[in-house]
Amino acid sequence: MIVHILPPANGFPAVNYNTDKVDRNKGELMKVCGFGALQGLQHMRPEDYKNHLAMISATKKHVKRPQFHVVISAEGKSYDKHQLTAIGGEWLKAMGYEKQPYLIIFHKDTENNHVHLVTSRIDHSGKKISDRFEKIRAVVELNRVMGVDVKQNAKADIETALAFRFATGAQFRMILESKGYVLRERDGQYQVVKFGKVLDSVNRGLVMGRVNLKEIDQQRKMQVKALFHKYAAMYNTSLEHVRNGYRSEFSTFLKESFGIALMFHASGDKQPYGYSIIDHAGRNVFKGSEIMPLKNLLAIPVGKRHSEMTSVRYEVNPAQLNYYAALLKAALYNYPDFSQGLQHQGLVIFKSNSGFTLHDPSSGVSMNTSDLLNKNEHDVLQNSFSQGHHGDQGNSKTPLPLPGISLASDVDDNAILGMKRRRKKKARTNLR
Repeated sequence: MIVHILPPANGFPAVNYNTDKVDRNKGELMKVCGFGALQGLQHMRPEDYKNHLAMISATKKHVKRPQFHVVISAEGKSYDKHQLTAIGGEWLKAMGYEKQPYLIIFHKDTENNHVHLVTSRIDHSGKKISDRFEKIRAVVELNRVMGVDVKQNAKADIETALAFRFATGAQFRMILESKGYVLRERDGQYQVVKFGKVLDSVNRGLVMGRVNLKEIDQQRKMQVKALFHKYAAMYNTSLEHVRNGYRSEFSTFLKESFGIALMFHASGDKQPYGYSIIDHAGRNVFKGSEIMPLKNLLAIPVGKRHSEMTSVRYEVNPAQLNYYAALLKAALYNYPDFSQGLQHQGLVIFKSNSGFTLHDPSSGVSMNTSDLLNKNEHDVLQNSFSQGHHGDQGNSKTPLPLPGISLASDVDDNAILGMKRRRKKKARTNLR
């Protein structure tokens, strides 16, 4: 579950934005709360909501942008509109907005179910509701509402990180950084920080004792090289700034499909000078130059697009269907993690608006998973994909807070949230 606070605004444009969604049958007004006598009207117009919010906000004239607009998003369809509405109401209460007039609108036109919350930052007494450490509190309170034990998650992530093959202390730190943690070295300890709080710590001596304890997995290294050479020609490797660093279409594909995260290293606002590879599926850390130098990676021309690659391409052949059905079921049921099962079988799963597609890179064959599994098996596939197929292979059954927001294919939301956010802080410069 993800929470994202949008920039404040004047005039409450989020009301029109969301009611327009409702009018176009792309959204549903789920809850109207705190608007007093207005709620007795049979037909309330967007202007009625806006005028009431503006009237309350006018009591604090020096606050020029009083709108409070928030998105709470689920992974896929894991939560329905009623569950998300209840979560939104509890979250507003935890953030101090319980007595405020607010709207909760469910959006149903994207792959990820989500709700928008709209209210005012000014209360009825003319006081501004505290925005101190607002973004950190937003995540902390959502985790509390969802019953997520962040300290237990941190402890489990540390244990998983210690099981990796890594060559330096910096590489160990990157494993946890790829999961959204910040590590601070104090008195011989690595303090593991998230949401502005120290959640756990690990002895630096213990970490350094694990350096080179395991030999490099040469077989896995060759597999990763093969993945780079195959898919870098299918997905765009060009880098763009995002909130937490740099990303590309290629890096996103590797993380979602194979549990391989690319960590790009840059100095200030300059372009990255190198990168590291966090192989969550194989529990390895590689220097990018060991797999493919950055300049070579960025210079690869984009060939056949992934949309072409994932198109269904097979003849109705019972023997072939039975073969791939057996491989897919083995990945689902015979491994502790679905991603590990797919990787071992040499298969890739793609998710689109039309469903799931199974792809065999070695043969180029692609087919709909609905032709391979019955309904119950397909439900298991969907659940496994949503829980453990996005780079969290080490602990797929534990609900974890996610650092970003994904509102795929929603043009209006992309326009509001922004497709390319530039970082305000400088990138870390410590050596890798």
